[in-house]
Amino acid sequence: MDANDRYVIKTALGTLRAAGGTGVTKAALIQQIDLAAGTPTTDEQREAAFKMLEERGWMTYHLEPIWHERRYTLTERGFTALEGM
Repeated sequence: MDANDRYVIKTALGTLRAAGGTGVTKAALIQQIDLAAGTPTTDEQREAAFKMLEERGWMTYHLEPIWHERRYTLTERGFTALEGM
């Protein structure tokens, strides 16, 4: 993982922290990942960053009660990773 990748992940974790308990949709999180990259990214690059957040247990999701859409939130493990960056 290079410095740009770390910045992208740190930005995504910061977005999750800012969303708090309400969480953020996958589309909004992917958009932040794309913006943090600073250059156009492919779908594969955005999905790889999203998958890393999920696989490392840095985020979790809940279903919102009305629209039943997944909203992602920062886990304790993700908060620790963010603080370490």
